Amino acid sequence: MRISYNMPALTINLLQNQALNRQSGALSRISSGIKINSAADDPGAFVQSENIRLQVGGLQTAASNVQDGISMLQTAEGGLQEITSMVQRIKTLTIQAGDGATTQDDREKIQGEIDQMIDGVDAMAKDSDFNGLKMLSGNGNQSLTMQVGANYGESVEIPQYELSNTSDGTSKISELYKIKTGAGNDILSGNIDSTLSSIDSVLDTVVSARSKYGALENKFQSNYDNMQSLTDEMTAADSSIRDSDISEEIMNYSKEGIIIQASTAMIAQANKLPQDVLSILQNVK
Repeated sequence: MRISYNMPALTINLLQNQALNRQSGALSRISSGIKINSAADDPGAFVQSENIRLQVGGLQTAASNVQDGISMLQTAEGGLQEITSMVQRIKTLTIQAGDGATTQDDREKIQGEIDQMIDGVDAMAKDSDFNGLKMLSGNGNQSLTMQVGANYGESVEIPQYELSNTSDGTSKISELYKIKTGAGNDILSGNIDSTLSSIDSVLDTVVSARSKYGALENKFQSNYDNMQSLTDEMTAADSSIRDSDISEEIMNYSKEGIIIQASTAMIAQANKLPQDVLSILQNVK
């Protein structure tokens, strides 16, 4: 039995402090709902959780890119649909002009409407833009690169088409503009077959472009759905790593509370030991 150092009391006090720290940690996890509030709580799980969160953030940004890509493709495809309708009308008028019963005056009127349709095609190609990006004119038949994933190499090339009436002949449908009055292949020249051949070639080009945009739109939609599913799965994985099990933490909190109360009672009991020594000394004469 010692007077200077009450070792039982000191040991119980140490255990009580440890229980208080554990109870404080359980309370923090209950109040925040997160069991890893800092890297010190679980370094390995913290790194794993942060990597998952970085991936989820990248997927969410890529999903936003894909949505913009879908909107852009829909804009371009809408312009191509209108161009298709106008070229089909040009073909109808050209076939009508090929009727042997039409007079020169009739053909001139038909050619006038064809000219209006051709101007409409040129205007539609120039007006089809998304956020300032010209998809059907003024782009030199280049392509856009869009990131559609969170990792390196997950990008898609979106083709741009030059369909306006260019002076340098780079238009994909330059044959259409030669059908205009005085351009060399109008219906007034009398070669209806040549005019129809040019129109068919233009229709093939426009329909092919629409087909490519439609395929890309479907691909983007599939990518978007896949990224949404992957984001949900990775979020669930992060939750299993980082989120607290509230029932377990409440159980731990209650357990540590019992230990603290018991240690408090034991400290009081241990503090009586020096008094017992004093009682013994008082009996010494």
